[in-house]
Amino acid sequence: MRLSSTFAQGRYHYSCDGREMPVQDSWQFGKDSDGQRILISQRLVGEQGYGMEVRARLSDGLVSECHVRWRDEVDEVEAQYCLQSAEGEAPRLGDGIAADWTGPNGPQQARVEGRGRLLFPLMRIFMGPLLLKLEQFREGLEVVMPDIVDPSQRGKLLAPRISHRSARPMAGDAATQGALELGADITGYVYQGDEAERDVHCYVDGRGLLVGYDWPSSTGRLWQVRLRDLEWSSQLRKLF
Repeated sequence: MRLSSTFAQGRYHYSCDGREMPVQDSWQFGKDSDGQRILISQRLVGEQGYGMEVRARLSDGLVSECHVRWRDEVDEVEAQYCLQSAEGEAPRLGDGIAADWTGPNGPQQARVEGRGRLLFPLMRIFMGPLLLKLEQFREGLEVVMPDIVDPSQRGKLLAPRISHRSARPMAGDAATQGALELGADITGYVYQGDEAERDVHCYVDGRGLLVGYDWPSSTGRLWQVRLRDLEWSSQLRKLF
């Protein structure tokens, strides 16, 4: 998946208790030579540049396919995820998801039946569309994502992992304060993810972009993510 034209790009800035963290999280959005919508995101940590890259194809508001590459001090691991849409039909929520990844014993394959499950490639830039989709489902959705919970477990690394996620619009002072800080046309959400993401506050603008993400760690530290260096083409109305 390669971009032949770029319509938007930016990066996410990470801080912990107000201190800048050594995370490089950048993304680009555009089209390939066939006119398909492509989103590329890369998150690297430290001087060695270890981390993760996702190249995703978007269709009808969903991630229809993504290629994931994980690189650390041990090795480089790759995975491919793809919605199994019916022939001649557009991708839809509920399609089965095929996964191929490299494990310590060679190539691995799995198929996750849809049942309302959503393909989510983990990176921050995909959070805005995820939150907008979750808002439509009061009880939340099960999302399928590459497993990076414990990279030392090489047999599980980038294998399909299913997790329940939900989001509800934020109300009260927190919503007002977030909107004032981050700009106009901002909607705040209380996001429930896995064990490390409880009661996270997320802020999405009218284009579907995640512009802010605040979460308290188990040790009481406040982590914050903010969208920076945004370049946005006038040809583009929304991210998805």
